[in-house]
Amino acid sequence: MKSRWTTCLLLAVVVAVWGVVAWKIFATADNTPPAARPKPSETAAETAAADTLQLDYADPFLKGAPRSAAAVRPVVRGLPPVKQATPKRERVKIVHLGTVTSAGRSLYILTVGDEQYELSRGESAGDFVFADCDRDSLYLRKEGVMYGVKRCEP
Repeated sequence: MKSRWTTCLLLAVVVAVWGVVAWKIFATADNTPPAARPKPSETAAETAAADTLQLDYADPFLKGAPRSAAAVRPVVRGLPPVKQATPKRERVKIVHLGTVTSAGRSLYILTVGDEQYELSRGESAGDFVFADCDRDSLYLRKEGVMYGVKRCEP
């Protein structure tokens, strides 16, 4: 700005405007009661009811389809059957000692508790049935419960 007088005048106007804004924000109107809300008239309630959606029109996407007059009642389903409790898993010491392959048949050497067994798939060792195996584990089943045994290192 070229003149000092213009700068001072503009500075005074800015201070005045911001002073009014700050006074409006921070001044509380404790003496004035809150404005009473006007009571809704009964005619306003009637107009709101006139604007409700009736849902009695035909579906525009089903123009060629036959329209059924009766409403379809929803199907009531029964409660699901009660699940039976799974048998408890017991602590049994099962160790894989090794695998022997002879004539295309694999025998897995296991100790179950204190007894040693040579099993192939489907055979039983005491109460356990040798169900399956994968690359790093053997799986035995007893009364619907699967027991996993880590294979020994070759």
